[in-house]
Amino acid sequence: MKANSGKWIVLLLALFCFVQAVSAFDVKTETVDPSSGALEPGQQVSARYVLTYDMITSDLSDETFELSTGLQNPSWDITVYHDGVGTPIKKAGYYPVLLEFEIDYGQGDTELDIKVRGTVPSSASGTILVTKIEHLRDKDVKDTHSVTRDVVSAGQVEDSLSAQQQRLKDLKADMDGKAGEGVDVSAAQTKYNAASQALTSAAAASPSQAAGYITTATKNIDEAKSLLDRAWAEKEVSNAAATIESLDGMITYFVENRSMASDPQVVAIMTKRESSVQFYSQAKDALNANNYSLARSKAADGLNKANEALTDANALREKLGEGFSLGGNLLLYIGIGVVIILIVVGVVIYRKRTGWDELG
Repeated sequence: MKANSGKWIVLLLALFCFVQAVSAFDVKTETVDPSSGALEPGQQVSARYVLTYDMITSDLSDETFELSTGLQNPSWDITVYHDGVGTPIKKAGYYPVLLEFEIDYGQGDTELDIKVRGTVPSSASGTILVTKIEHLRDKDVKDTHSVTRDVVSAGQVEDSLSAQQQRLKDLKADMDGKAGEGVDVSAAQTKYNAASQALTSAAAASPSQAAGYITTATKNIDEAKSLLDRAWAEKEVSNAAATIESLDGMITYFVENRSMASDPQVVAIMTKRESSVQFYSQAKDALNANNYSLARSKAADGLNKANEALTDANALREKLGEGFSLGGNLLLYIGIGVVIILIVVGVVIYRKRTGWDELG
């Protein structure tokens, strides 16, 4: 019994310690103005947070809420609401601290309303901390919530805009070149148009707005390049297929029209044809796997092998000439022969009758 009691005591102590360690604040409301997009140096920014919280301990000495911001000349408006009654707290600076005796009101509904206003520093770049809220116990952070935003300057936007305009120009040249080779660039053209419009808008916008337009343009340019890459691969695969089809027509001629299926020269042509088909099949697999460079490479191998076989086939056909062969058109030739015989017989009969009439 004593052993069991000891186990229960240990279990309760562990549970108590777990409850003590539970983080105890939630962000009920969060608003930042401006609400979205990048910030600019010198821009005014404001933020508001409403927190619900519970203190971990009640000795009024070891818990704090520590606030911080990267905004210049920050001003804070902080109010504790307990059962609907608000108590303002005066704080200033970049790192205000709310002590336990200021915010611990014991039992009841308690909320912390935090407002901060400030200016983006003129030297800011990259990202800036709008607000950070930390709940600490004995300098140990139990919970944290922070908001950061990107900062862009006019110079950064100009550099980025120039870079994307050059990418768009290069894309256009690539599209024109591929179109001249018979590649279908319509899908890439749609993305190009969207990117062009976004960059036009960026050139006339403020730095913070321009950053969003440039991001949109960058995405569309990337997608256009990918679509163009795929269309190019599709064209190469299609070229290989067309050449193989022409080769098949030649092989059919030798096999069916000239009865040369077992001829060593035709067999060699068919062997090369099978090799080209294997490359073509690999090209299609790579295309389906979105590996466009491999698809083009395999399609080129298939095209080269098919052209090699087609060259051999043309040379053989020229060597043979048209000649005469019954081949697979035996019935046709028989029919033609019958027609010729009937014509000859008809002419003979006609002449005989004509001769009799003259004698007559």
